[in-house]
Amino acid sequence: MNSTISPWTPNSTSDQLYPNDVTLRFSTYTTVVYVVFYLPLWFCIIFGNVLVVCAFWYYRELRKVQNYLLISLAVTDILTGIIALPAMLVVRLLNSPLTCFASTRFNFLLPTIVFSGSSISHLIAIAVDRCFSLTWPLKYPHLVTARRVIVVIAIIWMINTTLACLPLYYPNPDIDQWVCAGNGTYNTEANVIFLFITFSLPFFLLCLIVLYAIMLRVAFKHIKKRRELTNHTDDTARDAESRWRGIVTMAVVVGAFAACWIPTTLKNCYEMFATTTEKKLITVQTFSEYASFANSMINPIIYGYLNRNFKIGFGIVLTAWGCLKAKGTSGDNHFSLSERS
Repeated sequence: MNSTISPWTPNSTSDQLYPNDVTLRFSTYTTVVYVVFYLPLWFCIIFGNVLVVCAFWYYRELRKVQNYLLISLAVTDILTGIIALPAMLVVRLLNSPLTCFASTRFNFLLPTIVFSGSSISHLIAIAVDRCFSLTWPLKYPHLVTARRVIVVIAIIWMINTTLACLPLYYPNPDIDQWVCAGNGTYNTEANVIFLFITFSLPFFLLCLIVLYAIMLRVAFKHIKKRRELTNHTDDTARDAESRWRGIVTMAVVVGAFAACWIPTTLKNCYEMFATTTEKKLITVQTFSEYASFANSMINPIIYGYLNRNFKIGFGIVLTAWGCLKAKGTSGDNHFSLSERS
């Protein structure tokens, strides 16, 4: 009989014989590859979002109400990298009473649920904010105030924390059940909560599509009205460029959201309804979770780097850190530390 052990095969039957031991779920080689696979993502999440926060601090032009949600999103993504991602790796790679018993396993998954829900809610709030600024530009400064934005941020955190903690009020009746081998079961209440979270993701995607479609429609109306008022044929190329830029922005935002979060919906359905092996399960989990964590890496690029003022702020921060050389003392030096208040 072939005695070769697949790298995906658990190292021992500790989940049955040695429940008090802490062991690797897979071979040492697979565990190292798994961690190395996540390291670049972890670094990019932390670096990119810290850069956003520091740019907001260093560059006074960014300290505006319309950027509060972006900074809160960056803080959420930083917490995702610092807390949620390592906790998820511990759950996926270790067999131990804390990570494998039904009574304690959810504690490691809770940060991912809270921060992921908060990140998604921030994306929707940012889209609503942009829609307001474009649809009602004159009313926007009076409608969106610092106090109201802070209240919205607090509500986002409160709602997502409450929803994420609901399964704690409906624990698995078999608290000593060992769930690391893929044989865990959900009680009825937890299933309802899990399904709600799962199918809310396509709903959020639909909301993003509708909001950005409204913004495109309003933007195209403004372009058409401007062309009628100016009656300049030279504006045709510029208008076409503006339309194209708006379409590309919508495609990037919606496409990135779909690519990062729809796999999570599919994974949750797979976990609840499919009969599978541990190897297939860990493959599906790894792909979908990597995609969802990648959203925290992409957010600074979409909402920060594509913004001109944030690009200037990034340059100032990187110059202060010694990563970029100052361009000199000329008046057009955007990366001068004199921009800091």
